[in-house]
Amino acid sequence: MRRFLAPSLAALAALVTLSTAQDAEAQAYRDGPPPQHRIVYNDLTLFRWNPLGLITDARFVYRYRLYKSESVALRDNFIGIGLAPSLSGAFARGGPTIQIQPASFLQLWALYEGIAYFGAFNFLQSYPTADATKVNYSDTELARRGDLEKGDPQKNYSTTGTQLIAGANLQFKFGPVAARNLFRFGRPDMKLRQGDRVFYDIFYDLLVGDGGLWYSNDTDLLFQGLDNRLSVGLRWTTGQAFYNDDHFAPGNDKTRAPGAIHRLGPIAAWTFKKPDGAGLEPTLLLVANWWLKSPYRTGQDVSQAVPYIILALNITGDLLPAPPKEKAEPEATKPTSSEPPATPEPAKEPEPAKEPAPAEPAPAAPASPDAASPQ
Repeated sequence: MRRFLAPSLAALAALVTLSTAQDAEAQAYRDGPPPQHRIVYNDLTLFRWNPLGLITDARFVYRYRLYKSESVALRDNFIGIGLAPSLSGAFARGGPTIQIQPASFLQLWALYEGIAYFGAFNFLQSYPTADATKVNYSDTELARRGDLEKGDPQKNYSTTGTQLIAGANLQFKFGPVAARNLFRFGRPDMKLRQGDRVFYDIFYDLLVGDGGLWYSNDTDLLFQGLDNRLSVGLRWTTGQAFYNDDHFAPGNDKTRAPGAIHRLGPIAAWTFKKPDGAGLEPTLLLVANWWLKSPYRTGQDVSQAVPYIILALNITGDLLPAPPKEKAEPEATKPTSSEPPATPEPAKEPEPAKEPAPAEPAPAAPASPDAASPQ
């Protein structure tokens, strides 16, 4: 399997003639393959505007390298297991996660999380139908419901649930230009208020059906410079929830469910680069997108001129010390060819001097060249 895997992925990398982009979590080794065992962490703390939020999202993962490769496209490979906690003023999420990265440019992952809403900051809010003409989950309406008296059937409330999320991260780089796609889909199972079938997920800004499916996708096109410390480019985000008959009240129009959301705009990041295996490497991130399609953010409740903004600090690092780098063998000790060096012969002892032999008469010189040549 290992003999087949590495050549196959190398052929794929050669086919697309691209090398990998900088790791999405900035945890890829830059100088050579990573060690066999790693425990890495990643914490993204962000402030978000439109919709409003303050969230910290972390990962603590043990990684086991699948195979060793010097190829940039292949060397950051691993299988990992760990924990994925998230926290905001409105909710807490967390659970086990698994990551499979067969090559530097592709990661598959899954997460099963428990969710708890605190009943604060106007959340959780749920509704009896996914018919968009019968529900209102705009910022203005959520604020109005949050101001209602406790016990009102429309007021937000505390609750718990679970969610399964899976995704794939794909990233490539050609010269200073990098392309990255982050795809995820999920299925929630929440304890909703009696009679309700859908709820507003503030994390993804979607009206989600309980027991239904949703997806979210980020596509980045980046230019990297200054030794890959600076990344600037564009991000396009889209997402949508999918509904079945159980998500509609009897008599509701099932064709009027909310559609997909879209936003587009610039993204910029600055990484304070540290050596491979460092315990702390921070990155500052700025996202300023404008809503292209949304039920409430393109003029219905919030002006389309108001951007979606993220200001974030992403911190990554290794919790195990980096192994010492192998020192190169001095040139003087390396053999100059593939054949072993010849063993020197032992020095010969000088032979005793021989007594000079009696002189012999020199032969007579030939009279002509023909006389000296053999017959």
